[in-house]
Amino acid sequence: MSANNRIVSIVDDDPDVSLFFHEALRTIAGITIFSFTDPILALEHFQDKGYAYVTVISDFKMPGLNGMEFLKKIKESNRFVRTILMTAFTIDDNLFQEYTKMKIINGFLQKPIGLHDLIKEVNTQLDSYEVQKKYPS
Repeated sequence: MSANNRIVSIVDDDPDVSLFFHEALRTIAGITIFSFTDPILALEHFQDKGYAYVTVISDFKMPGLNGMEFLKKIKESNRFVRTILMTAFTIDDNLFQEYTKMKIINGFLQKPIGLHDLIKEVNTQLDSYEVQKKYPS
């Protein structure tokens, strides 16, 4: 896969957050960024172009489909895709722990998120994606 075909998506029901993160991630070379405010539309796009996806960033609380269930559906479609869950809320629940242990959730960001932290985490997941594709377990 060509580096320019690597897709990273941001899914957050707040359009300002989605746009802000989209602009910040433009500093990372070799990726195409898609932003969604509706997790159902994001899932449809993923199902259409899932082979090109490398990382999906999702908010936790969204109408229609919460972030954890959204990321579970993503991983069911493509186990190699790296996932990042973000939230402004404290998550202290067994399902979150289970999804992290099962590698449904690969990274976590607590809002408010500094742009440096966002870019660092996305780069970490991009690197992990490349390693995982070379040496699948």
